[in-house]
Amino acid sequence: MKMETSPSLSPTLWRTCRILSGPTRLALIRRIIGKPGQCVSELAKAERLSWPRASQELRRLQSRGLVQVERTGRYVRYYPEADPLVSSAKPLLRALQEICARFPPEEDEGIAAMAKGLSHAKRLEIVRVLSQDSFGFPAWRARTRMPTATLWRHLGILEEAGWIRRNGRTWKLAANETPLAKCLLKLL
Repeated sequence: MKMETSPSLSPTLWRTCRILSGPTRLALIRRIIGKPGQCVSELAKAERLSWPRASQELRRLQSRGLVQVERTGRYVRYYPEADPLVSSAKPLLRALQEICARFPPEEDEGIAAMAKGLSHAKRLEIVRVLSQDSFGFPAWRARTRMPTATLWRHLGILEEAGWIRRNGRTWKLAANETPLAKCLLKLL
């Protein structure tokens, strides 16, 4: 089977998290992992999407290196195979496969929310720094040079997504044992 590879992709982790924060894309990748080789129309029908919408969402997954396509005639079939040109794709795909094996689809909303927490470069940096130490708000403000309201907004999003916890005036990385969280922390 000849898979098409994307031309020299180097997707950023925060943009990949933005893609994974979409429940529709998580549902599509879950279907591809569960039954590789489905075409766009099959996936669209299974998820009750229009063909153009399904095609667009699948292209987004492909652009992050998480799925590969095979063209046979007028059909485009999707497979859960990491693009070798995208360094983060293989570990992320393994984490998604583990999620699909261990968690029911009803848990995808929480997985999407967790991915949304890291869907901004500033929030990725906050988690990266917190993975090494905890910080109080004044130290954060000095370290990030972000306006106070912006920093509070990012910290609130990370807390809501389950990435960080506040203890008084100090922020710490929260324990998160999901396969995707573990994988993302390693990729930081």
